[in-house]
Amino acid sequence: MRIVGQRIASLVTVIIFLWFLSIILRRVWIVIWVQTPWWVLVLIGVILFLAIDYLVHRAFGGKR
Repeated sequence: MRIVGQRIASLVTVIIFLWFLSIILRRVWIVIWVQTPWWVLVLIGVILFLAIDYLVHRAFGGKR
């Protein structure tokens, strides 16, 4: 049963990450393309994904 919970938590993480990323990109697409280097976008994406992953796994009762 624990494996099912981990898979659900991973799926929820990906859904929240994509939803949050789509909201951000819709609002600031031009500003990002004009003033931000590509590596900063990758770094922000990784940090955002890790933060959401941590919060979702904590919400689903993962290790503390």
